[in-house]
Amino acid sequence: MKGSTVGRLNSPWERVLHLASRRVFRKGQTIDIGAGMKEDGRPCFYYILSGRIRLSYVGRGGEERTILYAGPGSLMNVPSVVADDVKNTVVTCMEAAEVALFDAALLTDARFAAEHPDLMINLVQSLCVHLVIHSQRLAESALADSLSQVCRVVCELAERHGRSDRFAPGMTQQELALLLGMHRTTLTRILCRLREMNVLGRFTRHQLLILDRARLEELAGKV
Repeated sequence: MKGSTVGRLNSPWERVLHLASRRVFRKGQTIDIGAGMKEDGRPCFYYILSGRIRLSYVGRGGEERTILYAGPGSLMNVPSVVADDVKNTVVTCMEAAEVALFDAALLTDARFAAEHPDLMINLVQSLCVHLVIHSQRLAESALADSLSQVCRVVCELAERHGRSDRFAPGMTQQELALLLGMHRTTLTRILCRLREMNVLGRFTRHQLLILDRARLEELAGKV
């Protein structure tokens, strides 16, 4: 996977741009995909002709998380119109952008699919790329949350031992994983990451070594 930026995945769709209308957005403007964008209010998906956009999802608590960036040659808003779920999606123009708007009805038009099978195949392939990126973002988010949990527990253990940077935690890594409700392999990855970051050193039942308390507390959300 080449990071979280996509572009030119859907360039074959340029052959059917005559079926689309065009619209220009200024830098910083939100592309309101929930409003249908077409004058008649019908839902649509779009092809980026120029510019760069950022796709984010808004969580239940109102937090906004960037999923990917897209440039020219990318089709956007396809999953949202197919699943009829656009309320949690935010699309922002990182620079002035021009897009070609396609009527969402094309996605379920058997005649269009029969006339342009290569475009439908291209669409499926690009959606798979988007899916992998989304899955990676979710996994990274879950790991980051788990890392914070581990750091918070280590901070609590250190508090119980007079804020010492070297002490016996009195629990194994397996016991800590059970306490946090995570798989042992997940905890192992997190501890390895913290060692690579020079935040924690050895962690056994008899010894836990904190190498960078300030960074540990930052990761735990205490600062």
